[in-house]
Amino acid sequence: MDNDDIKAHLAELEAKIAFLEVANDELDQALLTQHQRLERTEIIVSELRNRLKEQAALIEHLGDSDDEPPPPHY
Repeated sequence: MDNDDIKAHLAELEAKIAFLEVANDELDQALLTQHQRLERTEIIVSELRNRLKEQAALIEHLGDSDDEPPPPHY
């Protein structure tokens, strides 16, 4: 392998490394974006879960009202 072959091989390796660095940066950004979306989704799901619990409690208390007629006496 002569000097020109070494330089060509080195240039090829540098190009591959540069490509991999760009690809790695893009993947890091995509991962960060997905992580942020997942965190927002978890917050929304938690809020919805709390609202459902509140609604369930309200529905349960509706059946506890004193507006129901008393049972018949025989």
